Amino acid sequence: MNNQTFKPENQTICDLFLCNAIYTIPNYQRQYSWDTEKLDDLWNDLYDSYTNSPDDNYFLGSIVVIDDGRGRHELVDGQQRITTLMILFNVLVKTFPEINKNCTDILKGDLEKINKLIYFDSSNNRLLLQVDPNYNTEFNNTIISAKDYSNLDYPSQAKMKKDEPKYKFINTAKYFYDKFKQLYEEEGENGLDSFVNYILFKTNIIKIICTNQSFAIKLFLVLNDRGMELSVSDIIKSYILDKYDSNDIDYENKKSVFNANWKNIENICNEHEIKIDEFMVYYEYFKLKSNPKKQVTDELRKIIQSSEVTQLVNELKTFADNMDSIYKSTEPVIYSLRYIPWKAYVMTAMISAYQVNYPNKKELFEVMRRFFYISWISGKTLNGIKQTSFNLIAAIIDLKTVDYIKEMLNKFMIEKHLIRDAYQSLDGENIYSENYLKALLLSVEYDIREETNTAFFEIDNNIHIDHILPQKFYNKIEEWQNIKDIEEAKRNIGRLGNMALLLGKKNEEALNFGFKTKMDIYTGNDKGKSGKTSFDTTQEIVDNYNQGDDVWDVEHIELRQEYLLEEIENLLSISRSLAELQPEEEQKINQIHKWIYNNNYFTNKDLVLNLIVDFIKQKDIHDFNLIPEEIKNFKMHSHELIRVNPLEGYDYTEIEVNQMKLYIRSICLTNNTVKFMKILRNHFDFEVESIESDKYNKESI
Repeated sequence: MNNQTFKPENQTICDLFLCNAIYTIPNYQRQYSWDTEKLDDLWNDLYDSYTNSPDDNYFLGSIVVIDDGRGRHELVDGQQRITTLMILFNVLVKTFPEINKNCTDILKGDLEKINKLIYFDSSNNRLLLQVDPNYNTEFNNTIISAKDYSNLDYPSQAKMKKDEPKYKFINTAKYFYDKFKQLYEEEGENGLDSFVNYILFKTNIIKIICTNQSFAIKLFLVLNDRGMELSVSDIIKSYILDKYDSNDIDYENKKSVFNANWKNIENICNEHEIKIDEFMVYYEYFKLKSNPKKQVTDELRKIIQSSEVTQLVNELKTFADNMDSIYKSTEPVIYSLRYIPWKAYVMTAMISAYQVNYPNKKELFEVMRRFFYISWISGKTLNGIKQTSFNLIAAIIDLKTVDYIKEMLNKFMIEKHLIRDAYQSLDGENIYSENYLKALLLSVEYDIREETNTAFFEIDNNIHIDHILPQKFYNKIEEWQNIKDIEEAKRNIGRLGNMALLLGKKNEEALNFGFKTKMDIYTGNDKGKSGKTSFDTTQEIVDNYNQGDDVWDVEHIELRQEYLLEEIENLLSISRSLAELQPEEEQKINQIHKWIYNNNYFTNKDLVLNLIVDFIKQKDIHDFNLIPEEIKNFKMHSHELIRVNPLEGYDYTEIEVNQMKLYIRSICLTNNTVKFMKILRNHFDFEVESIESDKYNKESI
């Protein structure tokens, strides 16, 4: 056999496990992943074959192993089936220790026989899982050492989605326990014995024994090309392993390093609940910088074949580490981007920025957020933004400037009228049903919060959107007496201005109650005492209520509509003046332009800064104490506008004017900016023009 490259053998399940070796699953293999659907397929195929053709053999495919010559058969392919069968054996002997005791057949799967399939000898199990001891220990504790499986419960769907194999082990054991118990109850001892003997002695697997790892991997890939069901990561892993030269004197060490790096990649993916096949797609997009023309395995095969293997593996590991950094980041803009449904494009772009050490990642990510959210809100589909997304990825990897990327994305949005379409969606009468709403409002939350290291909110069943004016308010009309025109109110229920973010329990509490009861719930003053709302945009309603604004009607929905739209405009750098821009007007779209002052376009923040500087210079003020109290103490987004020392944890911008170092409040909403300008006019003459569709005319400011 030493001169043979491989040796195929057609074996029964019993022969397969009674060989003079133990089966080992190397640590480059993926963990056990079979779910109930896979188990159903196996059970139904076996049982149908047994009932329809009990004298014919059932073929369960092939496995590929490497014989190390020292009593170990390393599973290159087949680990999922071998692990499943091992769990099946354990369930049988621990649930039915009397199995086949009364059977007179020569070939029978009794307790002694099945135990020999489970244990090689007194000190070795027949199956040794990955070199990682934790993985093998988990299997031993859950399956091998278990006394019985009668108290097992099926794991939840959430647990089954995790890449933690113990839940798959438990699920498989519970599945076989239920199936064999049902079979025993329906067909009795003879029925159970006969089916078990069919599995052991009439079910065949072709075992392909190789003596060379390189050939074993090539054979594995050939089998895949012929239709065997393998994961993308399995195939990619095999391509990489095939690059290592088994004749290299340092072969074992290099393979060990690869296994450690691969395990690290798997751990990072598992930690953030990313399937490793998804990760491989991100890496594929990074390497191609364009839309793939073939399957991911074909594209990456070419890349692997043309790469030096050590550099390739190091690059993959770094790519995974950078993905880990993104998921562990507390940057609000990264939080926002994690909600985008086109994850492959967004994650590839962000990881690529880390991979190439892009010089201004925060500004880049803000530009990305603007593009992806406007595309999402406006109703674009994955195919609609695909090519532009690949252009973005390529521009990042090629280290194009942020201005270049901004111009490229702006051009696309103008040509497709995305800003116009986004406003139409935000102005809609049923925004509640839009799938972007939670992500958008949470993004606003992150953006306006003063504290750092804000926790990331998963969009799950615990995050809800509450209709402040309930959908069926008219059923409790005695609690909504301020609503005069019921039909008009109904038309406004689904608008943005009537939406409030709440955690799940609060949403259940709020329901259709009147405004006062809702505010008690929002603030935690209700009987449930679940604590006040966690969200600042919802707290804004509470603050107004506490200041005496104790009704909620269509007028208040309109006011909140303006408030939320303004926050969204600040977040995404849009305004209605940009909505109808044509391509030749691109130069106007690099930022929110709400005001014209001294023939220049300004945002709220920049306008306030420039007005303060011009006022101080014109009045020749060199002492902070000489700035009028109503100007420096003006409450801009809840705190003093001008300070000599910034408040820790709050947004202030540092300026120097007339030898004074001052700190100016950075968060400037339009309504506060307008109020400030009215006060400043008492001390300083200036002309400011609004470009916001006459929303603010000269008289109002």
